[in-house]
Amino acid sequence: MRIRFSSVAGALVIVAIILGLPGCAEMQSRPAVSGGSARLAGLQRWTLEGRIAVQTPDDAWQANLAWEHEGRQDRLQVSGPLNQGAVSIVLQDDLILINEGGGKESISRDPDALLKEKLGFSIPLQNLRYWILGVSAPGDASDEMEFYPEGRLKHLRQAEWSLDYERYHDWDRFVLPQKVLIQGRSLKLKLFVDEWVVRDFPI
Repeated sequence: MRIRFSSVAGALVIVAIILGLPGCAEMQSRPAVSGGSARLAGLQRWTLEGRIAVQTPDDAWQANLAWEHEGRQDRLQVSGPLNQGAVSIVLQDDLILINEGGGKESISRDPDALLKEKLGFSIPLQNLRYWILGVSAPGDASDEMEFYPEGRLKHLRQAEWSLDYERYHDWDRFVLPQKVLIQGRSLKLKLFVDEWVVRDFPI
């Protein structure tokens, strides 16, 4: 595992100061909202906590993942056990900032290249923000789509990436993916979500 940075909390504080991001809002209970890909794609405020397993031709490692999406901004923290080796990632449109702790920060308008340099793999985070909700990303045609009988996405192939949704779970009245296998040309990533929290109605 190539990640070797400071605590998640410290990284988030530094990133928030640099980009002037608002603090994390308090989680609130919301009434039921019906499903559907359009509603899920329109969610503007959500968080997930889970685990990822990454396999590339040169390396394989596991880590904890925390992801907060709010409007046009995504904040991710990837860390080992007990928050060891943590890295903070902030993405806004095509601008990415990676904080490695200890004052070591990198910013770029080429998210794929910077992710490859710092984490050892690259994945389109702007598309992934939709894929992990169980919907296709806008702008790119879907080469393949398969659905479970109840209408939830089972398999998606888009932008040269293949996703298999192996398990869903009812999270606070939203049914969202819990276990997803994501594969690219030289990457296999398994995502297991321990908790989803949706903090707004879809727009």
